[in-house]
Amino acid sequence: MTPKWMRITEAATQVTAGTVLIFFSNMLVFPLLGIEATVQANVALVLVNTVVAFGKSYAVRSFFRQLEE
Repeated sequence: MTPKWMRITEAATQVTAGTVLIFFSNMLVFPLLGIEATVQANVALVLVNTVVAFGKSYAVRSFFRQLEE
């Protein structure tokens, strides 16, 4: 059984790595798709996605933890 703090740490680590990757990929891909987004708009989009991704990661991990019990 994984302690709660480890589930939170794991989710935060995965989301942080994803946040950095998505920020830079947005900056590279948006212009190729003809999307004009300022750095500020990209940061706002990434922050919203980060919150959603953290919640998803924590929920999925918790779900599977309950299956183990």
